[in-house]
Amino acid sequence: MKNLLLVDDDTAILKQLSFALGSHYHIFEAKNTQEAFGIIEKHHIDIALVDLGLPPFENSHREGRIIINKLLQESDAKVLVLTGQEDEDYPKELIEMGVFDYIAKPVAIPSLLQSLKRASFFIDNTTTKEKDSVTLLFQTSLEDGLKGSADKAQKELLTRVLHQTHFNVNQTAKILGISRENCYYFLKKFGIERPNND
Repeated sequence: MKNLLLVDDDTAILKQLSFALGSHYHIFEAKNTQEAFGIIEKHHIDIALVDLGLPPFENSHREGRIIINKLLQESDAKVLVLTGQEDEDYPKELIEMGVFDYIAKPVAIPSLLQSLKRASFFIDNTTTKEKDSVTLLFQTSLEDGLKGSADKAQKELLTRVLHQTHFNVNQTAKILGISRENCYYFLKKFGIERPNND
């Protein structure tokens, strides 16, 4: 079971997320930067879900960003940002920093679970050498599916997932977080043919 760090100053949200995600992940809870740092220094964190607005600067990104920077610089954790603050440019900036996903409050648990599942998939299915290209690929996918990242990385990852799902296009699309139609588009684009089982 993977270690999931939840950072939010709202105790009710922390408890709700812990309850909803506790059967899928080993949960660590932090309400501020100091608590988050203590957990990061003592435990290996696989995935972190970090609220941006934390005390003593609840109305800014400052504290959340400090935690994100520590996670990105000192660990290989996949970082997901959870925030109620509306800023059209900031999601793009976070993704460019290396954040895996950006989720606006109020969050739907099924949608959050899907993002966490993608993060877990990358952790389980990428070697150290592949992590940079895979991260680049899926950071781009947040905006427009698989479009825009390196064709080679796209093709390699798409092929790997197809083999793992035994060329089940629906399941492949779900894992990659794209539509089934987009999955067929990339199959055609890269000349990937489904095996003939005859």
